[in-house]
Formats: sequence, structure tokens, C-alpha cells
Amino acid sequence: MTARSFSGGRFSVTLDGTPTGFIKKVSGGIAKGNVTTHDSGSDNKQTKHLATIEYTDIVLEVGMGMGKGLYEWIRASFDKGHITKSGEIHACDFDYKSMAIRGFRDAHISKVTVPTLDGSDKNAGYLTITLTPEQIDYQKGTGSAIAPSLGTKTKKWLNSNFKFELGGLPCARVAKIDTFTWEQKVISDEVGSFRIPTKHAAKVTVPNLTVYISMADYWDWAEWHRTFVVEGKCTDSDELTGSITFLGP
Repeated sequence: MTARSFSGGRFSVTLDGTPTGFIKKVSGGIAKGNVTTHDSGSDNKQTKHLATIEYTDIVLEVGMGMGKGLYEWIRASFDKGHITKSGEIHACDFDYKSMAIRGFRDAHISKVTVPTLDGSDKNAGYLTITLTPEQIDYQKGTGSAIAPSLGTKTKKWLNSNFKFELGGLPCARVAKIDTFTWEQKVISDEVGSFRIPTKHAAKVTVPNLTVYISMADYWDWAEWHRTFVVEGKCTDSDELTGSITFLGP
């Protein structure tokens, strides 16, 4: 009997052998051979040779119902833990059975993008997580069900479900926060004659935030701006600490 094609949009991530839940979308994770060209003397003829191997980043769109393992990996990366993980991405059929596997080894989380948070946006929100792996391989699916209890019945988190706080400033009427990306630069180390370079975490970049406030709260924010920016009272002790909390439905 001819095998049926499997459904797109059904993917599961496993980290170090532990399922972390289903994801909305996956892209990248391609093995590429870099080609070098040599000019061969006076006959105007070029020869080409395969040189190093390059693996493109894996980009995941993940809902807030992702498993604890993925949350902990993100937190460790934010805290400069530089943890690498190996895992698998399973492409599943309609019944969530594994049909194709994309394995990755020693991957860093290099980017985490939070979508635009908007009180008027009732669409489901997803984090965009970029993985930079050291190596990728492709395997045939196992045909077994991939932990259907993880994430399949979780209610969707909406882009409007958030709370913003900053020091003692009035924030209850913050209407919108533009999308922002935390980034950890990952560098390649070409080692001797090895065709596959090793990957290492480097500089961490923390994004700026653009916040939209209500005019009803304008004067409190304007006063903080006047003292902090205009008058220059901007030492470490003058800075404010805040948070963005993602809320359930």
C-alpha cells in the first residue's frame, strides 16, 4: 500500500530525549555544502570542490504551552548559562505520529523574539526561538505517537494578555509594546582539518523596549523623563526595574 502524505503544521520538539510539546511552525535546519572554485591555468576552465559543511539556524514558533524543558533552556541562556542541548524535531501526521525527524546536536539558543503585545489584538501569540546547532541530520520517522498530551489541549495565549510594570510608574493602561528580540551571538570556531566547525556562545544583546502609554498617565512618565533624561539623574540607583507578565486567557 502506498504511504499517505503527512500533514504540515504538526511538529513536536524533543530535548535530550524529553518531549517539550508541539510547535506551530519550524523552518531552517538545512545542511549545506560550501563550494570553492579554482581557476585552472590558461584554459579558462574552472573546477569546483566541496569544502566545509554549514548548518543553517532552526527557527521555531512556539506557544506558551511549551514544555518546562524549553522554558528552562531559555532562562539558562538569558542568565548566560550557555547551555547547549541536542534534540529532535518530529514532523507528525494527523494523529501526531512521527513521520520524519530532523535531529540537531549541541545547539545554542541564539534569539528569542516576543511578538507585538497589543491590548486590541485577539490573535494567538507565539514566541519565535532561533536555535544555532553544531550539526543536523535527517532520519525516517518512528511511526509512534509523540506525547499527544503535551500542548494539544492547552488554551492559546493571546497577544492582548499581558501586564507591564516599571518601578512606581502608572502602567495599568499600557496599550502596546512593540516586538523585541533578545540575542546571544554564536561564533564558529574552525578547528584544524575538521569540516564541521564548533559553535560557542559570545556576546549577549538585550533589546530596548518601546511602550505605548495612555495620555491619562502622561505627566507621571514625563516627570520621570525630565529628571532621568533632561536633568541627568541617571545613575544605577536611579534606574527602574520592571517586568512583562504573560497572562492566561
